Amino acid sequence: MRVRKIFSLLLALLMSGPGLLLSAQEITNDFAKTYKAYNNAYARGNYPRAAELAEKALAMAKKELGPEHEKTAIMQINYGHVLVLIRKTEEAEPIINSARKKIEKIHGADHISLVTVHEDLAKIYASKKDLAKSRKALGKAIDIISKARGAEDPEIANFLIQQATLDVATEKPDEAQKNYEKALAILDKKYGKNSLSTASTISLLGDLHLMKQEFPRAEELYKRTLSIYETNLVEDDPILLSAHAKMAKIFIAMRDDRFTEHADKVLKHYTGQEGESQPLFIMQPLYPIFKDGKKPQGWVLLQFDVNTDGKVEKAKVVESRPAKLFDKVSLDVAKKWRFKPKVKDGKRVKQSNTRARLLFTRDNIEVRMGEMKL
Repeated sequence: MRVRKIFSLLLALLMSGPGLLLSAQEITNDFAKTYKAYNNAYARGNYPRAAELAEKALAMAKKELGPEHEKTAIMQINYGHVLVLIRKTEEAEPIINSARKKIEKIHGADHISLVTVHEDLAKIYASKKDLAKSRKALGKAIDIISKARGAEDPEIANFLIQQATLDVATEKPDEAQKNYEKALAILDKKYGKNSLSTASTISLLGDLHLMKQEFPRAEELYKRTLSIYETNLVEDDPILLSAHAKMAKIFIAMRDDRFTEHADKVLKHYTGQEGESQPLFIMQPLYPIFKDGKKPQGWVLLQFDVNTDGKVEKAKVVESRPAKLFDKVSLDVAKKWRFKPKVKDGKRVKQSNTRARLLFTRDNIEVRMGEMKL
């Protein structure tokens, strides 16, 4: 993490730097010990404790170096950053903005230490639902890095991905796609087209195409992601299982039976909590084709067992209206469904007499699960 790198060097910077040479006497032992304690808490992920120590170190910096000193501004960035991590964004915003103004006054608006500032401000604005302002802050971070290290610096990819996420949230899928593709091009060049570093971005791009119902492109991207993970990860790795789940999802959207292959790989290693079985991979049936071209409405109530592999057994029609009209397509699809198995006392057990109602309307087929009565 960028802020970690900045502050791991802080003690050395306090003693030296262009135009900022300080004597050892200007830095007290208590200040150094407090900062080291902060750094250790941060490294362990104990952010509440890190925030306490960062606040204390900032107070010492103001007293020993002065409130307008550059290193005091760095300590403000430090404190503001951990406040963002523990979601105290309202407290963090004025602290971070104060540090930003000091750094800009000393070094200008394009100083590299401001990258973390703009990233944290982006998170603060996002928490306030000001997504346009959040996106602008990310853009400023990208501009700073581009000027300092070039437009193909790998760190830029992270900010492009964050911008794309905001684009999706604001219903701008085309803008999101451009940013994902820019990020992917940077990562491909840096790490190679089939590296783990690129796989998550390829998957995000697949998610976007799935959302846009561009199924063939989504399938292509998910397959590429899966191939990378299968080459580099063991079969029960959660990341690989997530990739199989996405493949199942795209095939369900396409009403393609190949979803069961990937669903079964997920279920093989699924470690669910205690409780009843739950639907995980449910595909709608195809609407029956009638000679007159009409789509009559109706429903089917099914009953079945869910075995310890999450598969459907002994499916039968309890009742349907109109009688028998939708029975076959309902039974055909139900046999392919996959569930989280029932878990009792830490072990998978069979669940009997599970029910599902399929509602056929002219525009949709809705599947409802539960212990439904006639």
